[in-house]
Amino acid sequence: MRSVVLASCEGEKYIGAQLASILPQLAAEDEVVISDDASMDRTLDVIAAQRDSRIRAFANERRVGYVANFQRAIGHSRGDLVFFSDQDDIWLPHKVATLEAALREHALAASDATVVDDDLRTLYRSYFEWRGARDFSWLSIFLKPPIVGATMACRRPYLDMLMPFPRGIPHDFWLTLNAAWDNCLVVVRAPLILYRRHPAAASPSATNRVRRLRTKASERLRLAAGLLMRRCFLP
Repeated sequence: MRSVVLASCEGEKYIGAQLASILPQLAAEDEVVISDDASMDRTLDVIAAQRDSRIRAFANERRVGYVANFQRAIGHSRGDLVFFSDQDDIWLPHKVATLEAALREHALAASDATVVDDDLRTLYRSYFEWRGARDFSWLSIFLKPPIVGATMACRRPYLDMLMPFPRGIPHDFWLTLNAAWDNCLVVVRAPLILYRRHPAAASPSATNRVRRLRTKASERLRLAAGLLMRRCFLP
């Protein structure tokens, strides 16, 4: 069984098209688990309008932020394979099949993405090329995270082992760095999603926001501490 976990927040403009790109790739027994972060717009109405029993939506009473929101979606999911999704991208038709094949021999898989604007016009054919990502070793990921979280898929046992997500660290940063360290990360070099960049996106990599050096340094200190704790104190 496959689970798609999607963290939504004020997503009425995009989420219908995203779900339309995901659902045809899933089997009848699969699920899309949506955790909505206290949206004030019509996000939940757009989700309900899909009228698809594979969609299970949960609404937060108060806003918790995108990392905790993803964690809540994962907590409600039941699949053996877990695919991560943002609310505002578009999945290309072969995304699920390609990542599922990659997960046969690896615990975590991710892919390239085509970067597009708000109207799906191509800005960069390859996210990896745009970001100068050529190496996906743990050190390269630690210094400059090159993977878009919305391209990831993970086997359930490995995902469970890495939860709960540490505070103050983006979940995709935490997961991909651990997988690279454990030598169980595979990266598909072909784009499997259309990755929107627009001002309202939750992820800084999907906007033009520049993150402060202090924020980046704090993340890496937390990340190093989390890795040390995991290896020293967990079985």
